[in-house]
Parts: sequence; structure tokens; C-alpha cells
Amino acid sequence: MRAPGMLERVVAIAMLFVFAFSLPLDWFVIVGGASAGTVQGGSPLTTVTFLSFLGVVWLSFNGNWHLAASAAAREPLLTALIAMAGISILWSVNIVETLSTAVVMTITLLVGFYFAVRYRIPEVLFMASIALAIGVVANYTFIFVFQQFGLDTINIGTDGGSKWSGVFVTKNELGRIASLSLVVFGFTAVQRRSFFVWPMWALLALVQVVASDSATSLGATAGLIALTFVFLGFRGRKTLYGATAVAMVSIFSTLTALAATNLAAATGLLGKNSTFTGRLPLWQNSFKFGIAERPWLGYGWLGFWTDEVSRFEVSVRSNFTIPHAHNAFIDAWLFIGPLGAIFLLAIYVRGFVWGARNIRAVKGAEGLFPIMMISYAFIFSLTEVGVIRRDISLVLFVVAIVQAAANKGRKRPYMAPKTLSDTQI
Repeated sequence: MRAPGMLERVVAIAMLFVFAFSLPLDWFVIVGGASAGTVQGGSPLTTVTFLSFLGVVWLSFNGNWHLAASAAAREPLLTALIAMAGISILWSVNIVETLSTAVVMTITLLVGFYFAVRYRIPEVLFMASIALAIGVVANYTFIFVFQQFGLDTINIGTDGGSKWSGVFVTKNELGRIASLSLVVFGFTAVQRRSFFVWPMWALLALVQVVASDSATSLGATAGLIALTFVFLGFRGRKTLYGATAVAMVSIFSTLTALAATNLAAATGLLGKNSTFTGRLPLWQNSFKFGIAERPWLGYGWLGFWTDEVSRFEVSVRSNFTIPHAHNAFIDAWLFIGPLGAIFLLAIYVRGFVWGARNIRAVKGAEGLFPIMMISYAFIFSLTEVGVIRRDISLVLFVVAIVQAAANKGRKRPYMAPKTLSDTQI
């Protein structure tokens, strides 16, 4: 394939921007009460835009589809999971929503393969940084200039004040993207040896994480920072796999404990309630009144949360009407049965193993990024909707998985630097 030119790179940046922030037309929406609309929602123009992205992918892979197939073969479980989402229209309680969501996720997957094949990781990170930096500016503009759209009208603080949401509907979405931006800006700063520009953008993103007042985003960001030190500290050592496992189990246990136990004192310090903003009853009722009713096939992808009859009992008993379970594994079970949750867990387990090998096989930030992106996806799958959706996080996750899988068989280990001055991410 020919090398991508300037125009193609500009289009690629535009694609990443839309995947992260949707179209500006979708920003000027005020949502009140307790409903945030559907996770995958969008205007007809958004649909046309994503179909045009499919055209870009088609033109790029025309005559070279074997490269896309090769990328898909690196992690077939991910392709199979999204294929199962499409097949679930056969038993979905909301066929239209399931079909449209499956089509959009398939396009997102193909775009991920496009970036994995067409660009090296440093190029992807740089283009993603530009797209996310524009979004950071847009978020601040909405927060301070268009406050009727830039403040969360659903999650009101105990003081009666609205939290930052930027161009998104809820503060959690702002916190999630800001956390991803922080990671991407940090890697770009190291790759390009930037000591001011990209660290400044990272700081601006961190402010949005904190000011969004999203406990999950704060916890996830703190966990990612801690993991960075673990990966760097054990990078050239045989104990890397054990350290990675211990770190991930520790973060998983901490987030689960916050969600599942009555930590009134701890959560009170964060201004949250003892059920982790209602997630515990939501999870319990999702099993009792959702999974228990259709334990083997589920309700079709996104079907449960878009069908009023299906979700009514869970929403009323949990006092929750946000259209997802705030846990990607529970959602996968609700949508396509236990096989979906098993596939998703297997993708992460294999990803962590391959990512740990990639750290040792590839020097620099390029070697570290895959496992950091996989870690980001896993952490946000524990208490949020996860990355299997129409989003920039799925695009970058595909890039990370494909890269990590490509290097899983390398025998050449990464050698730890002998002096501190030789150390680099």
C-alpha cells in the first residue's frame, strides 16, 4: 500500500475527532430529568458521516483486503464479539436499535483495522492528540461560554450545582474522554520529546478529569498512573507478568470494593453515596430482573436498555435510567448471553499477556502504549460502558490489540537500561 499523504492524514484526524466527540450538531442538546438518551444515539447526519468513514476504509483497503483480514486475525475474538452483536438481531427485543448499533460498531472496528494497518503507533498517537486537543478546547468553550449545554443537567451535586460535561451529555463521559486524552498527550509528549506543548495539554485534560467530579474517571486515572510506574519499574524483568497481574487485581479489587461495600466514610470524602452512585443495586437488579429472564441469549445488543418493558423493573428498583449497566461484562451478558461476557474477558486476558510481552519486545513509548490502552479499556469496563461501542477508545483499542498480538511471538526481550539517564518510557 502507498504511504498515506497529507490529505489522508487530515481525514484520519477528522475521523478520530468525530469518534471522540461526535459532530458539533449533536453538542447543542439539553437533557433534563433522569434520562440521558441512548449510548449510541446520533442524528441522521452522524449516520451519513460514519458511512462516509466506511468509504474511506474501503478506498484504503481496495485491492489489499488481505491486510485487513490479517489484522482481524490477530485477535479473532474481538471480531467474533462484534459479529455476535450483529447476529443478535435474530432474538433482539429492539431489532432496529440492535441492527443500527451493530453496523456502527462494525464500521468502528474496520476503522480501527485501518489505523492499525496504515500507520505506526507514534503516528496514530500524534493524530489522536491533535483530535483530542481540539476537543479539549471545545469542552472548555462549552463549559465557560455555552454553559446551558456544557454543564451536566442530570447529575446534580449535593450542593445543587451542575458539574462539567463539556460537549457531552454527562460528566462521566467528559471524565472518560479527558482521562484518555491525558494518556494520549503523555505518550505524545514522550514520543516527540516535548517539554511544554503536550505536557500543557495533558494538564488541561487532567483539570477536566478532576472538575468533572466523576469518581470513576478519577479512580481510573489514578489507577492508570499507578500502572505506568509498575510497567516501567518491571519492564525488563522476568517478574513483569506477576507485577502486571498483581497491579490489575489490586485496581479491580479497589474499584469493586468501592462499588460493592458500604464505604460511607470513604465515599463521603468524594461526595458520593455508599453504593458508588447507585451501581451496586443496578448490578444486582440487572442480574435478578434482566439476566435471569434471558440467561443464555440475552436481549440483543443494546436491546435491553432501549426497550421500556425490558428495563422497567431494573430502572425503577435501582433508581437508574441511564441506558447501560455501568459494567461492560454485565452488559455483554444482557445483550448476547454468557458467551459475550466470556469473550470480552478473554480478549482482555490475552491482551494483557500480549501487552506485557510487547513491553519487552519493543522499546520506547511504542512498546508501552498497547498495554496502557488495554488497561484503560479494562478499567473503564468495570464501572462504565467500556469500549465496545462507537468511540475513539475502540479505535485505539483495536490498534493496541493488533500491535500487541503482532509482537507476541518475539523472542528478543527488552533490555533494561543500565543507568537512569538511559531510561525512557
